[in-house]
Amino acid sequence: MLVTKPAAELCSLLIDELHGELPSRIFSTLLNKGRSTLPQLAQYTAMTPRQLRHGIAVLIQHNLLYYHLEPGSELAFYEANIDHAYNLIRTGKILEMVDTSFGAPAKDVVQNLLLSGQTRISDLIAAYQGKMDQVNKATAHAASDDPFGPETNGVNGDSSPKKPGLPVKSTAQLNSVICRLVEAQLIDVVHTKTFESPQDILKTVEKEVIDKHFRGGVKGTKAKAELESLVAEGLRKVRDESKSLKRKLEQNGAASKRRKLFAGAGTANGGLDEEVDPLLDPKQVIRINYEKCLVDLRNRRLVQFATDVFGETTAYVYGILLKLLTKDLARCRPDPVMDSRKDDDDRQGISSVSTAQILDNLKTSVDLSLGMGKADRQQISSRAANKVHENPPKKKTLIEEAEVVGDASADEDEDGGSNDESDYDSDYKPSANGTNGTNGVNGLNGTNGAKVKFDDSAANKDRRLDRPTQLRQHLLLLAESPQRFVRHCGQEDWTVDFEPLMGALREAELDWMIENTSGQQGLRLVRILRAKGKLDEKALPNVALMRKSELQQKMLEMQTAGFVHVQEVPRDVKADVKKSFFLWYCDVNRSLDRLLDTSYKSMIHCIQVLDLLREKEKDVLATTKRTDVRGREKDTMRKEYYERYSRFLENERQLFSQVMRLDDLVSVLRDF
Repeated sequence: MLVTKPAAELCSLLIDELHGELPSRIFSTLLNKGRSTLPQLAQYTAMTPRQLRHGIAVLIQHNLLYYHLEPGSELAFYEANIDHAYNLIRTGKILEMVDTSFGAPAKDVVQNLLLSGQTRISDLIAAYQGKMDQVNKATAHAASDDPFGPETNGVNGDSSPKKPGLPVKSTAQLNSVICRLVEAQLIDVVHTKTFESPQDILKTVEKEVIDKHFRGGVKGTKAKAELESLVAEGLRKVRDESKSLKRKLEQNGAASKRRKLFAGAGTANGGLDEEVDPLLDPKQVIRINYEKCLVDLRNRRLVQFATDVFGETTAYVYGILLKLLTKDLARCRPDPVMDSRKDDDDRQGISSVSTAQILDNLKTSVDLSLGMGKADRQQISSRAANKVHENPPKKKTLIEEAEVVGDASADEDEDGGSNDESDYDSDYKPSANGTNGTNGVNGLNGTNGAKVKFDDSAANKDRRLDRPTQLRQHLLLLAESPQRFVRHCGQEDWTVDFEPLMGALREAELDWMIENTSGQQGLRLVRILRAKGKLDEKALPNVALMRKSELQQKMLEMQTAGFVHVQEVPRDVKADVKKSFFLWYCDVNRSLDRLLDTSYKSMIHCIQVLDLLREKEKDVLATTKRTDVRGREKDTMRKEYYERYSRFLENERQLFSQVMRLDDLVSVLRDF
């Protein structure tokens, strides 16, 4: 796998930050030299076999290495797992996402799995049991010292001593939390093929298929197609091995009886019905499934995108739709070999969600009348608003997408003057509290030029609208947006086309970067080039309505930044600069690649600055590691030392915040 130099350096720094210098040196060597055996690594790194074994064990424990044993050979070939190495930077986001969706006990379990890597369930239970025993001893010791403590603690009728600092209170609760995380596909099972690279697995499956079905060789187009189909089926079987525990839980039949964890389960000790969860096999080895975590992180990013465009209420509805739609979605992007285009949606879990399903999952406390603007009945085309698109849109480049921003579609123009009766109340006017974001831009079919109104006097009348009608208005607003957040695929069915939607999000990120770098004038020039294609430098001033000198200066500035490019086209066979055409154009893919590379370099710079700050304040940091100082820094440290320590913590927080913002950009450009 080809890896850019900034990405390789960033992953090595992340491993050094979390696991130490020894694993980082081995990982960096594998990235530079490629697949290597243990003797080759000893030659490249000048390490002893014992040091190499320790470093490789740490990397394998955290799934940062692939290894492959050739048949009939005892030597193992090691290869760096660059994807899992980069995912180390998303640890905080994953924990925040799990805490929001599943509660504090699930967050604590995921945090321990992220710290320890792949873990046997019995080892995880033993670790939690040890912590519980320590807390029980400390509680019993405190109760014996203060015999009146339990009686005087009953403010709310609870006189039992509490267990501080333990989100997971019992092994039964731990078993229940793991079951829910497995059902949500956030935890996978480790099997024999887990540590082999995708290329090695593909070669093994191909060899098995050829030996079994094509002993005489693969001849003809039909045989090749059959081979591809059998190989894809074999790869899917290998991939499904990690879901064996999830299938066992589904076959148990108790999943329907368990309470949902999304509504804050784990907030109380009795909040979970732990008895209905089957006991897991203690010998089972589990690990975090980063692919499913990326799906949930993408949902959160899309909800934030919808919040910026429409407001909180519509974005909340969109979040519920995404959660239902991606419940069984295993990864953000389908595998080109395993997932064929023919039945890709079925295998990826992408289907449709009905309005009734969304309504059942909405909190009753959410007021759906907020954040919706209403146009007059005669200005609304019900045919255009309720038009059903059964098939996903055809693939469009960013150039074509930029061309239609803010314009009405053809069918909307045709139906703009229609006076048909609408399926919803067109006199809907939300209260002043409902004017969130820019929801009024589109109204219900606002692209027809209808004037959107937010009238305070109609607040009580709006709330009399039935809840399904209000929900449908939010969904139609999402479907009619230029970004196409939702596709109306049936009378009451909704789905999301992630590929064009993420293209629109990437375009928005690129436009934001161009505007911050070259100003609104530069963004306008880039959009002209996207819409028109290649333009001669002599024709561009007339199209852009700018002076030639100003335009040349701005174009050179953006060329240096990598947003636009120029192509020389000679008029005749003899290349003469004076007799050549110079065509300006915008290559979106090159711009996105350069933006991704710049993001890697910025993250490297932040980590290097943090290392320099630690070296500068190493005397203060060494003091804070003492047991008599830790936790009481302000009381035990001198004033000037504590001020230096506070400044370091603030700088560290700012640097990590910058890294997280850059990771948001990398996720949109590369992973989502």
